[in-house]
Amino acid sequence: RADASSAVDSAAADAVTLTQLSAPYESAAAWQDAPVTFIRLEGNSIVVEGDGVAIDGSTATITAAGNYELSGALTDGQIIVDTKDKETVYLILNGVDLRSSVNAPLAVLDAKTAVIVLAEGAQNFIEDSASYVFANPEDDEPNAALFAKSDLTITGAGALTVRGNYNDGIASKDGLVIESGSITVSAVDDGIRGKDYLVVKNGSLTIDAGGDGLKADNEDDATLGYILVEAGEIRVTAGGDALTAQSNVLVRGGDFTLTAGGGGTTRIDDSHSAKGVKAAVGIQIDGGAFAIDAADDGVHANGGIVINGAIRDAAALRV
Repeated sequence: RADASSAVDSAAADAVTLTQLSAPYESAAAWQDAPVTFIRLEGNSIVVEGDGVAIDGSTATITAAGNYELSGALTDGQIIVDTKDKETVYLILNGVDLRSSVNAPLAVLDAKTAVIVLAEGAQNFIEDSASYVFANPEDDEPNAALFAKSDLTITGAGALTVRGNYNDGIASKDGLVIESGSITVSAVDDGIRGKDYLVVKNGSLTIDAGGDGLKADNEDDATLGYILVEAGEIRVTAGGDALTAQSNVLVRGGDFTLTAGGGGTTRIDDSHSAKGVKAAVGIQIDGGAFAIDAADDGVHANGGIVINGAIRDAAALRV
């Protein structure tokens, strides 16, 4: 634990920075009045009505920015986004069941920005396999059932269930914003990960992860690697940390039920981290309701902790 006086000083400095956290993102509104290409999944085949999609067997590659509505089931295939356009790709999931035995069922490999819209009332499902086949054996990504190399936004009034049997459930190599939707993720490693930032503006999240639950892990830029939660219902069961950020965690609201490392009655090795809320720099909690059951600290920051404007005199809180 950090020295009490240094923790107070760090927390005060961190609080100024944390209040300014935000993230640029694309909302769903832009796609609604624009033309839509329809992608119908029919078991082992794919039918397209419109432009911007190349089909190769059970793989559909979206090659241009625009709006694409997906429906139906794909028993073993991929939806890939690979475009050099400077505009956003919108993927409207309207009752899809995507599965792949060799790679990420939904992978955004190249795009300016990608937005996944969960159509109102639609139930959507994505699941990968326990092993991937890469063209280059040295490749280590995609590494999530829903994977993006670009900034990714998830929005809409529908539901999405993701099962990550290989590694992570949902992962972005840039920033990830969850604007709304009912999202359920189970993963052998991390549940939902945004490298640059993970922002939850609202929605319902249920995470069951063998590793960390919600995670931001950019180690190269001190201004990134943060988690911001503004509202929503968040339920996390994690083998590691429930929420963990490489820099800061800011909570402005939300209803949290967090279980880490099996809960407070579980003994863990000193090398294992199983905290409720963890930040390598600072944590600021301005609102929300928390129920935390952690094998390690309930709330932990290396810099300091501010809760409802009060600077705590310790860098870790048992809950």
